[in-house]
Amino acid sequence: MNANMLIGYQKIISIILLILTGFLLGKRGVITEQTQNRITDLLMKVIIPFSVFSSFFSPFTTDKLHTSLQLLLTALIFYPVNQLLLGRFVFAGCRKEEDKRRLFVFSNTYSNTVFMGYPFAQALFGKEGLFYASMFNLPYNLYLWSMGYCYLTKQPMNKQGVKNTLTNPVILACFAGYLWWMARGALPAGNTIWLQPVQEVFEMVGACSTPLSMLVIGSLVAGTGLGGIIKDVAAWYFSAVKLILVPGILLLVLLVLGISGGGLVIPVVIAAMPVCATGGILAAKYHVKKEYAASLVAFTTLLSVFTIPVWLACLMKFL
Repeated sequence: MNANMLIGYQKIISIILLILTGFLLGKRGVITEQTQNRITDLLMKVIIPFSVFSSFFSPFTTDKLHTSLQLLLTALIFYPVNQLLLGRFVFAGCRKEEDKRRLFVFSNTYSNTVFMGYPFAQALFGKEGLFYASMFNLPYNLYLWSMGYCYLTKQPMNKQGVKNTLTNPVILACFAGYLWWMARGALPAGNTIWLQPVQEVFEMVGACSTPLSMLVIGSLVAGTGLGGIIKDVAAWYFSAVKLILVPGILLLVLLVLGISGGGLVIPVVIAAMPVCATGGILAAKYHVKKEYAASLVAFTTLLSVFTIPVWLACLMKFL
């Protein structure tokens, strides 16, 4: 086992321990539902955007530019193709329950990329991992609030969807960070020294992303009320597709295409994340099996505590 793999496994153990700590704090009532909501708001509106922007402080290189564009192209293809194939083939047997089929397709296509994907990428691969995760995530919100939104809700694309996408703090941080990264490559190194204190502020705030996210995830699992979904065969099938099949197929496709390094690992890490909460929110608003949608978020998050470490351990071999 080389040094990089050993460090990677140590980080996986650290993540598991953080989640376990959050679980215990949740069980003891230290992290309540109100606390979860406040920390989540802080993460989504401030800490994760700061963390994303700080990842673009790394030096400009042509290799990173090539990999970032490769990731962007992969994401542009992955999301629509995944949604199409899931609807046509994987969940075709649910046509008698149209609402459930739409919920399954949407929830399987759009993972919890920001709240879980970013912290995992950062914890394992540092700033470079977060940089690449940010690039892969750029098309995510564009697709989620257009074809994903219309598919799940049967509503036409509206102004609110456009506004949600264009004003999302994480997306704004991605665009601003990438523009800064490109512009910085054209500047002499000495011209950016005066920005060092600003950079340190972004880095210090962004460093809170992983520990806070993992604590909240652990507390969410502690408060999960799964009810009858554990006995639902369709939910287990959905979870197997979401957490195992889709990332597995994506890994094989990227290997066949000869993609390696960050361009291989980051998309698979993102695809292996559980269901995003946005699906539950939209399902509640438009009455698409809202209780079932909320249970899917909780159920896949609980299962991912076991599947994500396995995926991360496997992916370390490709770095």
